[in-house]
Amino acid sequence: MGELTALALDDLALSDRAGQLTVRSGKGGKYREVPLNAEARRALRDYLQARPMVEASLLFMGQRGALTSSAVRKIVEKYGRKAGVETVTPHVLRHSCARALLDAGVDLVAVAALLGHEDLKTTVIYTKPSARDLERAVEKIEEG
Repeated sequence: MGELTALALDDLALSDRAGQLTVRSGKGGKYREVPLNAEARRALRDYLQARPMVEASLLFMGQRGALTSSAVRKIVEKYGRKAGVETVTPHVLRHSCARALLDAGVDLVAVAALLGHEDLKTTVIYTKPSARDLERAVEKIEEG
């Protein structure tokens, strides 16, 4: 979450057809550029229009100043409850995103780069099959 709360306005590059976030202070001080899809670009444009008008270089601001990791966690939990999700945390969202990328056929190396993992062993954690994955695997035996 420190990566998110440390993002500056200058770390965001948006256009109609492209966009990216530059993470300058990832784990271990690692730098990476994360491309943004059309939906993320649209959401960030909407956020920037509603963003509190404060003189601050940080991207994500609350009504009372810079968002802290604790504030982000509370926001995620609040909207998780509203969505009817029992347990949702920023880490669960990160895990879900990684899993969705893998399920969509994105290779492990690309997922590792997006997450800022230097070692693929760290990313392999996200490849653990779910109960549904195992059910689908067994169903394939019947089909074949």
